[in-house]
Amino acid sequence: MDTIEKIFNEAIDELNAQLDDDKQISNTENITLIGSDSLIDSMEFVAFIAIIEDIIFEYYNKKISIVSDKAFSSSNSPFRSIKTLKNYVLELIKETNE
Repeated sequence: MDTIEKIFNEAIDELNAQLDDDKQISNTENITLIGSDSLIDSMEFVAFIAIIEDIIFEYYNKKISIVSDKAFSSSNSPFRSIKTLKNYVLELIKETNE
C-alpha cells in the first residue's frame, strides 16, 4: 500500500471514530465529499481535512494547507470526491518536496 493510501485510510478511520454508524465513509474513490450527495456534513468535512493535514505532518514533518486559494480557484474542485482529494494532496506533497 502506498503512502497516500495509508494517509487516507488513517484519516477515514479517525473520522469514522467520530461519526455515527450510519454516517461512516469508506476509502472508495467515488465517495462524494461535498454537495448534496455527500455522506458527511460541512463540519465533518472540515474535520476530515484537518485530520489529513495532521497525518501528513506525522509522515513528512511538513505542514500543508489543503484548503487554499489554489484549491478554490481550480476549475475542478479537488474536494468533489476521495479520488480528486487524493490527487490534489499528492500534488501538494510533491510541491513541498521540491
